[in-house]
Amino acid sequence: MKISLPHVLLGLGCFCAFTQFLGCMPAASRGTFPIGYPGQPVGGYNPYPYPGGYPPFPGGPGIPIVMNPAPSPGTPPNIPVPNPGTIPTIPVGDPRPVPAPSEPKDDSTAFWSPWPLPPRGNQLATRSVSFAEVTAGSSGNDVHRQQLIQDASPTPNEDLKYRGGRIIRDLFYVNLYVSGDTEWSAADVERIDGSLSAAMRDEHLNNVLLQYYNNQAISSTALPSHPLVGYTPKTVTRGDIQNYAAYLYQQGFLQSYDLKNTVFNFLLPPGTVLSAVSGAANPQRETSNAQTLEPFDIVPKDDKIDSINGLGGYHGSVVTADGGRIYFSVDVYSQRFANGATNGIPVFHEPWKNVVATLYHQLVEARTDPDVEDAIRKSSDLNSGRYLGWVSDTGQEIGDFPIHANVPITSVIREVPLADGSATVPVQLPYSNFVHGPEGPITQPHPLP
Repeated sequence: MKISLPHVLLGLGCFCAFTQFLGCMPAASRGTFPIGYPGQPVGGYNPYPYPGGYPPFPGGPGIPIVMNPAPSPGTPPNIPVPNPGTIPTIPVGDPRPVPAPSEPKDDSTAFWSPWPLPPRGNQLATRSVSFAEVTAGSSGNDVHRQQLIQDASPTPNEDLKYRGGRIIRDLFYVNLYVSGDTEWSAADVERIDGSLSAAMRDEHLNNVLLQYYNNQAISSTALPSHPLVGYTPKTVTRGDIQNYAAYLYQQGFLQSYDLKNTVFNFLLPPGTVLSAVSGAANPQRETSNAQTLEPFDIVPKDDKIDSINGLGGYHGSVVTADGGRIYFSVDVYSQRFANGATNGIPVFHEPWKNVVATLYHQLVEARTDPDVEDAIRKSSDLNSGRYLGWVSDTGQEIGDFPIHANVPITSVIREVPLADGSATVPVQLPYSNFVHGPEGPITQPHPLP
């Protein structure tokens, strides 16, 4: 079926807000965890402790989270959180906040070395038209078509089609914690880094994705994470994220990376609101934080949707002034507050799990359709659809339709066991052409058509 590019781009620009939200457990306390990075992965999750570990963080989430003793959906008791799978290259450092570096140093790519936020009001020349998305989760553990999730109906009209653009077989990614020196707990960072890395390299989860790579092997490598330091933004827009990425590129912090295959994940701190508008945030209009809003409070109707209304994150790319391209995602710290207000999509009680599910969604989409923004930027070209990767005829990427399907959100945003049974991870259930709908981890890849 011939596809209309405007139709595709309309679909790619859509996202949903959900009201099926659950409460949150208290955030983990500040301080170090005894288990750090376990070493380069050989096979599955390796839980042995590493003597380095995460630095003692000076701050923790600055916003109280609702006490709720109920367990999160599908969480077995006493299951360990997996480790990231890379070795820290610096020892535990001084816990005091550090000033933003003005230029890369010898250890600028080492674990938890600080990277700078751009000065407030500093806007660089970039060309980007990001599009918004939300999170999702996973389920299932068999190769048969009968494993389409419960209550879902096959939707062959939404099957993904390869449009001729790039896909990323060997993916690298970097987690960048905005205000990571003051607003994040060490426990949250370790759990996010560990669970995401384990999910991205899990054999059974990747078996679902192999159908989009001709059943050829794929890989995901978590590179050392970094705090972005300098200030704590109350609101972040698409324009801000583009500026963050372009600033790091201009300052030389990205020069050591394979930019064609690397995604930089900007993780917003607790309480920071994400907006889908293109310009930079106006400090005069920023809310103090999400908790000050009344339950289900709505931004003015002439504003674009934001995380207060259910935006969990989005992915895209930036083309810098000198022609460099940077792939990125931005991800909300999704949580529900004591007064009922929400920020992001808090499906799980524990906010860090919502972050992992968001990141999984973004990375799976970024690897199967990395250059979608080239199609948007060059939409006047009748052949601009050739920049797209795997996209449906209605413009849905691999993570889009599962969260629009007429099934409970907890059916597609959920925790699943790792292939080795060592832990569970919260993930986004992606779309599978084989079952014509959302599908979870499977023991063997699907046969090619």
